[in-house]
Amino acid sequence: MPFQNQVNQELAYGVPGTFASNNPDASAVPPEGAYVAGTGGCTIAAFGWDQGDGTVLNAPPASTTSYTVTALAVGAGGTGYAVGDTAAFAGGKATVSTIGTGGVVTAVTLQSATAQSTDPTATGVATTTNGSGSGLTLNVTGTSSTTAAGAPTGLVFNDRSAWISDIYDEATMVMPQGYMVDLKTAGDYFAAATTAATAGQKVFASTTDGTLSTGAAGATVTGAVETNFYVTLGGSAGETITISTWSRG
Repeated sequence: MPFQNQVNQELAYGVPGTFASNNPDASAVPPEGAYVAGTGGCTIAAFGWDQGDGTVLNAPPASTTSYTVTALAVGAGGTGYAVGDTAAFAGGKATVSTIGTGGVVTAVTLQSATAQSTDPTATGVATTTNGSGSGLTLNVTGTSSTTAAGAPTGLVFNDRSAWISDIYDEATMVMPQGYMVDLKTAGDYFAAATTAATAGQKVFASTTDGTLSTGAAGATVTGAVETNFYVTLGGSAGETITISTWSRG
């Protein structure tokens, strides 16, 4: 660590990630034990997301896409079916609604469908039935649904001690992997934003690195999601500000 090379004339307004008042605060409850920094570490005084396994990173878990069967058509009608027979297939069940001569299925209705990780859209999908019919295949249509990034679990509180891994660094705001972290969901805190902040604005969290930015309530901020925090004391980009869930500026 180098020698001190400057002296501030005034004390710093506050340290980002620490309490800005004595108002009540609240922390997110971890699923088991305690939250810990995830792979590569977690930056404090920024927003963090529970990754679903009790680890915390400054970005939401990877989005997931699920597929559900939404429409069916008869491929091959088979023989020996009766109205009301159920035909199970990969991803759901169908009910035979119309038959022709010899129990040939001419129409089915979708009875139930379960979400799955692969697209079920296909033709000639085999079925199994609860009746005596056989040979029915279905043409299946599926639709996808992608889970978008949600709001962060909380603000990573600055109250822990951690080792500085690089001997040439003067300081760090990164909590190493496996170290406990506290995610604050309510309270008043010092923070630093990447944008100029004005009292009354909402606080947004970057989905890339958890850094703070500000904007109007309900606004669309590219690459960020809205949080439940408001700016109570603003400042220029990079300056220390205060944010709160109790006061709206």
